[in-house]
Parts: sequence; C-alpha cells; structure tokens
Amino acid sequence: MKISLQPTGALQASDRHAEAFKALSHLTRLQVFFLLAAAGRELAAGEIAAAANVPGPTLSRHLDILRRSGLVTSRREERYIYYTVAPEMASELVRLLVACC
Repeated sequence: MKISLQPTGALQASDRHAEAFKALSHLTRLQVFFLLAAAGRELAAGEIAAAANVPGPTLSRHLDILRRSGLVTSRREERYIYYTVAPEMASELVRLLVACC
C-alpha cells in the first residue's frame, strides 16, 4: 500500500519504508544504526560489537535485519565485514517523517 504524502505524489511511503521503520523499532538496532551514522564511515562488525557492547552472534542477527531493511550496506574484505549507513534510505525516512509533521 502506498500513501501519497504530498499533492504531487513525489514522496510516497511504501512497504520498504515500513520495513525500515520496523527494523529501527528495536533498541539495539536503533543504537547500532545511530553508532554507524555518528561514525560517518564504515565500521567492522567487531568494532560495532565492542562499541555497542553486544555479543557477536546477537549483533550479526541485528545487522542482518538492518541490511535486509535497506538501512545499512555491507561489504566483505577477507575475513572482515564492514557496515555503513545507507544514506539514501536514511534520507527517505527523514523526508517521510518531516512531510507528515
């Protein structure tokens, strides 16, 4: 279901946005997202785990949910996985929130 938030129809909420908001509804995922956004660069999963004080397997599950929702991207380099905020999705969510307020 799409809901037009502007008369022009330029900005529309979608299922993809709902999934992103759903992913952020968990405190740990929200904290990890804020950590990545504040870093402004890629962080290795180990760096995120240490900074967020979250065990590796738990963090892996949360990062996967954030990645599948489009909020973060990942890349593998040798045995490390690096994560960063997906700026286009973050920007879309902000625009949606601002448009409805």
